[in-house]
Amino acid sequence: MAAICLFLSSSVTVQAAQPVQQSSNDITFGLGIGYLNGNTLYHISSYDTTGQGIESELEFPLKTFLFSIQGGYLSKDPKGRDKVKITLQWLTSIDNGSGKLKDSDWLTNNYDIQAPPSPPNPPNSGYPHPGKDIYSESDISLKANIIDIRGSYNNWVSDTLSVGPSGGFLYQKFQFDASNVQQVGYGPYSPWYTVTVPGKVLTYEVTYAIPYLGVHSQIQLGHQFQTIIDLGYSPWAWADDKDDHVLRQKVSKASTTGKAYLAAATMQWNIQDNDCLQVGGQYLKIDTTGTQTQTFYDGSGLVYTGIHDKITSQQTTITVLFSRWF
Repeated sequence: MAAICLFLSSSVTVQAAQPVQQSSNDITFGLGIGYLNGNTLYHISSYDTTGQGIESELEFPLKTFLFSIQGGYLSKDPKGRDKVKITLQWLTSIDNGSGKLKDSDWLTNNYDIQAPPSPPNPPNSGYPHPGKDIYSESDISLKANIIDIRGSYNNWVSDTLSVGPSGGFLYQKFQFDASNVQQVGYGPYSPWYTVTVPGKVLTYEVTYAIPYLGVHSQIQLGHQFQTIIDLGYSPWAWADDKDDHVLRQKVSKASTTGKAYLAAATMQWNIQDNDCLQVGGQYLKIDTTGTQTQTFYDGSGLVYTGIHDKITSQQTTITVLFSRWF
């Protein structure tokens, strides 16, 4: 599953300082474009009682242009100022993404010593090799979908400043196809693991689900301009992912839980009574932990469970949104 570029442009909400003559309730609708930049990665590790083991990290790029549709409800106080706001926003990628999948592997000394199993090397002919042992990069194709449901209440402490509570639910799903791997082996792994393989390497999908609470603030800059700031936190974030290593005929699945932080700022220009233009940016950080299960479908029937797993993401989203209220 994974989490709906916190990207995100979920930060852009339809919120306007309405003239007093406006109706007390409005329905809003907006269209926009944006850009998502960041990554989503998982880091697994498995060690025995002697402290010997392996670690692996796969970092997937989140670099894609987005299209956004947003709708919502907006009520106003007797002075015509925003009061209660509820928005629903959907964002989806409109290109195939860019960047490289980066895959890194580390092994402890006992695995290094056993490393070169191929003739003419005898068993256990390797040597301790501190640091990274294997690294690869692959081309990616990305499909992103994000949904953000958000509500806020404005408590106007002065004619130009409001501070109030907010909350919402963010859902993100990212799907990757990786191909054309270029791998490098270091030390004892150099002769056997430095390879280039064309074609599909793996498929990966991750879903984030994040209910969150926060603080919402609006600052009036005259009648036409407004600054909007949102801060959010979630101790209930969770992620699900699935990695199908096509070359190794292995599927890895994990479920993790943890926390997420978001910070967003938007500048709004009220073009006329019913139209506004918003330019916004949001930063999102997700940090979750859990366990992964690996299943081989190569006929061996091997299954490994209880592998420690960290699924994390850092995302920055810039969005431009044109909206109208009715």
